[in-house]
Amino acid sequence: MVSVCSSAYMRWLAGPYVPHDHSTYRCVNPHYEGVASAECPLYRNDQKVRFAKGMLQTFNDDMPKRLEAAVRNGVISKTNRTYYFEYRNGTRLIPPALQEEIRRLFRVNKWTEEVKFDSYVEDYDW
Repeated sequence: MVSVCSSAYMRWLAGPYVPHDHSTYRCVNPHYEGVASAECPLYRNDQKVRFAKGMLQTFNDDMPKRLEAAVRNGVISKTNRTYYFEYRNGTRLIPPALQEEIRRLFRVNKWTEEVKFDSYVEDYDW
């Protein structure tokens, strides 16, 4: 067993995952109280989740224009205008909670068909 400082060891473990164009990076203090528990404010689950990517195909020709505007305004009120267009164009992934909120906005506005996003991606929700 090698005896090394735990914070140096943590940086050594994280180092290979840092892009080569970054001169510095932050590391979680392994001595912080509660760092290994789910109550830690920095805790992130390591299970992949299903993100939606893009909403260009979500708004189809059969849909009333008022519905598109209501959903757009609802998403903008939950996030912001820039994020809405990034979600719509697929440059920002749509997390599962926001996918459900978008589906709820459609239901509230009387849309009964299934809400389909352009594609889906499995990734970490970090």
